[in-house]
Order: sequence, then structure tokens, then C-alpha cells
Amino acid sequence: MKEKKNTFSARFWMRRTRTQGSVSPLFCRVTIAGQRYEINANFCAPLKGWDAKAQRFSGRTAEEKDANRVINDLRIKIEDTLRQLRKKNAEIDIKNFRMTFEDDKSEYSTLTALFEYHRIIDGKSLEPSTNLLYEVTERLLLRFVKVRYKLSDYKVDAIDKAFVMEFYAYLQGFKREGAARLCTVNGAMKHIQRLKRVMNLALQNDWISTNPVCLLHAKKNKVERGFLDEQELEKIKNVVLLPSYAVVRDMFLFAVYTGISYIDMVNMTRENITIGIDRSRWVHFSRQKTGLRVSLPLLPPAEEILDGFDCYRPAGEEGRKLFPMLTNQATNRCLKEIARVAGVKKDVTFHMARHTFATTITLQHGIPIETVSKMLGHASLTTTQIYAKVLDKKVMDDMSVLKEAYAKKESLKKASNQ
Repeated sequence: MKEKKNTFSARFWMRRTRTQGSVSPLFCRVTIAGQRYEINANFCAPLKGWDAKAQRFSGRTAEEKDANRVINDLRIKIEDTLRQLRKKNAEIDIKNFRMTFEDDKSEYSTLTALFEYHRIIDGKSLEPSTNLLYEVTERLLLRFVKVRYKLSDYKVDAIDKAFVMEFYAYLQGFKREGAARLCTVNGAMKHIQRLKRVMNLALQNDWISTNPVCLLHAKKNKVERGFLDEQELEKIKNVVLLPSYAVVRDMFLFAVYTGISYIDMVNMTRENITIGIDRSRWVHFSRQKTGLRVSLPLLPPAEEILDGFDCYRPAGEEGRKLFPMLTNQATNRCLKEIARVAGVKKDVTFHMARHTFATTITLQHGIPIETVSKMLGHASLTTTQIYAKVLDKKVMDDMSVLKEAYAKKESLKKASNQ
């Protein structure tokens, strides 16, 4: 008796016996060693565009494109089922195929559940602000799914390159009322990066066979980092303000002369101010963002500002915050008003203090970029190069030495020829 060959085939067809109006349901028949298993694709489409030989729709209507996407997704799921069986060294027969295919591989099979899994697995190692950004990405994804597919959630294994590209386009205003953009190009890329990281969790757990987000090759726009020059700094320092705005201005200037970020300044206490090796006051802290230790001597303007806040810190009270910081949003609103009153025509934010420290305060005065990087608490010198611009004045000063050398060389050459 001949052994039956373990052949496999998967064929799609339109079930005409269930046609309603002009549309019929789409099915797939999996055959293994002569045994059949029919899969309902849960999708109906017009018979007119169906190409039985190619097993897909030949038209270009939105319905036919969606139907072809369903076919592609189902093919991927079938191949993934086979891959799982081979990985387990299980016999590939109809019974095993059907059990594996119909089994919910994970309770985290939808976007909502996968983001919840991410919060459980990775959330504890992330900063609260970063976790909030992942929540924003999740909300935007679910809003896109509702607009595009009329669904409240979406299967993770159904996400493909087209889904990712359309989500990216949606963030840029594609198919949105009034074509309003939800975010900038760089902001959209941040959401795509977070989606990629979450999808990598699904990939690592074998819930998907490939990460479709890896197929997106969009590039970020280079953004010029704003900073204040010396004249603009003087305007802000000297402008007459109401007391509440003056307090915000002084805290901003302290960050200008130290390069401290908003969150690190919020967390600063008296214990972060110490006497350094030169017997002057230094500021020591570990950056919340990177965990790197930062240590730098206080410049005279920073010391003067610090002394001005002594009344806020009663003597003997340990752990009291150095500064009465407002929320980041409230601080930035105040800074915009301060800039307006001072006649500074720039969109001033608290983070601009860091850029100003890197450029106007340090690099412009000849501080090596390696030292600036250490004071900013950057893990990479490349990051500092993004923040820090070499100003025209610094270029002029550096090139003047070279110009003088050439001038001397030319004058000596002329003298020798006379």
C-alpha cells in the first residue's frame, strides 16, 4: 500500500451560492494530504472583478484593493501557521493546522492589548513622560483605525506596510477633514518609531512573523535648534516685569547659565549645590533622561540668581526644592509673554535655555565641545553637535588667526622680492 503524500495547497474562491445582490463572500480552502479545511475570510466583494485563475481581484476600486489586502493577510497567517508547526516539529496535517490556525496565539492580539502588554513589560523602565507619549501614539492609532476601517480596535497580525504608510499619511493630514495635520513630519516619525518598538514585542513573542514597520523608510526633517544670542539675552535680563514673570525669567536664566533641563531643575534641591575642587560652588546631579552624572561650576550670573532664591528655602530645611517651578506648559506661556515684552522675536521656550548654554555661553567663548557635552550630560558627542552651533562670531575669530598668518606670509614674500 502506497503512503499518501503530505501535499499542501491553499486556494481562494468566491462562494457564489451565498451571493447577495452583486457581492459574494470570500473563502479559502486549505488542502493537506487530500483533507480539506475551509476558512471564511469574513469579507464580501463584487464578483465582477474576481480573477479565479490569479485568485485575486483585478480591479482598482477601493473594495477590490481591500479584498486583495484580506487575501494577502490570510496568506501570511496560513504561512505563519505552517511555520509554527515546523518550529514545533509537529506533523503537518489538517487537524494540527486547524488547531494552530484557530488558536488565539496571544491574548495580546489587538493594538489595545499589545500596548497594554508594552506597559506591563517595558513601562516600568521608562520615564512617566515617555509612557505618556506611548499612550498618545495608542490613541492616535485607534483614532486612525476608527476613521479608516470603522473599527474600535485592530488585529496586530493584520497590520501590514499599507497600514503603516496610511497611518503615517493620516498623521500628516491625509483623508482628514480640512486636511489638518495632527503633527509635524518629525512628530509623525516619533509615533512610527514607538509603533515599531511595540510591534517588536509582538515579533519577539512570535505573535507576528515580520514587523511591517521596518518597511517604512521615511526620513526626519532636520530642525534648526533655536537659541538666544548675547543681545537677546541682555534684553530678557534687563526688561522690567511683574514679580511673577520676573521669577520665571530668573529661573530661565539660571538654566541658560547652567544648561540644566526643565525636569532636572524641577528636581533640584540644596543637596545638589556643593563646594567643588576649586573651592567655589558647583552643581552636581544625575540627569533624569539619561541617568548620567553632571557636574559643573556655577558662573557668577547663576550664583547671583541662586542667592536671590534663598528666601524660598528656609535655613535647615533639607530636601526643599531650589526653585518654585511652574509646570512646563505654564512656564513656556510666561516665557513667550516675557519675550514679547522684551522685544525678542523668537519662540522662546524653557528648552531654549539649554541650546543657548551650548552656543552663546560656552562654544562662542571657546569651550571645547567635549567639555560642553559633559556639562550637558549627553551620552554621545553627536547629540551635542545637534544642539550646539558654532556662531559666525566664533568662526570669524578662529579664521582671523589664519588670515593674519596668510597676511604675514604675503608681506614677507613682497619684502624679499624688493
